[in-house]
Amino acid sequence: MTALRILTDAAARLEANGVEEAALNAQWLLADALGLERLNLLADLSIAVPEAAARHFGKNLKRKESGLPLAYILGWQNFRGLRINVDKRVLVPRPETEELAALAAAHLRGRGGELRALDYGAGSGAIGLWLAHSFPGLKVTAAEKSAKALACARENARALGLRARLDFVRTASLAGLKGRFDVIVSNPPYIPTGVIAGLSPEVQSEPRVALDGGGDGLSIARMLVKFAPGRLKKGGALLLELGAAQANCLLAGLPGGVWTGKKVRKDLNGLERFLYAVKR
Repeated sequence: MTALRILTDAAARLEANGVEEAALNAQWLLADALGLERLNLLADLSIAVPEAAARHFGKNLKRKESGLPLAYILGWQNFRGLRINVDKRVLVPRPETEELAALAAAHLRGRGGELRALDYGAGSGAIGLWLAHSFPGLKVTAAEKSAKALACARENARALGLRARLDFVRTASLAGLKGRFDVIVSNPPYIPTGVIAGLSPEVQSEPRVALDGGGDGLSIARMLVKFAPGRLKKGGALLLELGAAQANCLLAGLPGGVWTGKKVRKDLNGLERFLYAVKR
């Protein structure tokens, strides 16, 4: 069959199973099966799909129907131009986290001297790796509670040629870390425990440790706010990605004697997503 026919049928199947962006998912899966870039596939949908590629596509289509994230099926996710390998050990990086990384970069551009960044809850390492890639003189510490996630981050660092630029630390708290940083950036677990069971199968297939933020979703974020002043240089920033209304909740409790420049920033969808505060 032609690529067009396969994509049409596949999109209908995915949509019938409640998969969002059904057509886009089908395109990525077929491009992967054919070993093509997605845009190259779309440039000529009249091509015939070889039997082996059709079988590979059919297998992955079933995986997508079952609720598996596309990035897990492909084995990677684009993060601000970097190819980050992902699997069930780590959360799939979202567009909002790309925005968080850009905010951290903006803060670093205004700093001088020897720059250091802490990516807390590093997961796949996407934020820290992109910052290291963007700032050749930057030293990055990737901190993570999960040993499996930390292993994934190390693998990505090696694959991107950035292993020498990152330190990897397994820890469940900032309290055990040494040194001071120009920026602490984190996309911590922020989903309230009681909400997780009602999330989509796709989200629930991701590591619970990367999702569960405790009763109100803010247990990890509160820990970061508590210990960040001791791990930041003067003028260093804390940047957190949080859920709706959570950033304002935390911001209200930040003491003015410790923090300045306190802000809540919106994401590209207009949601109040990011907490930003600078140590005095």
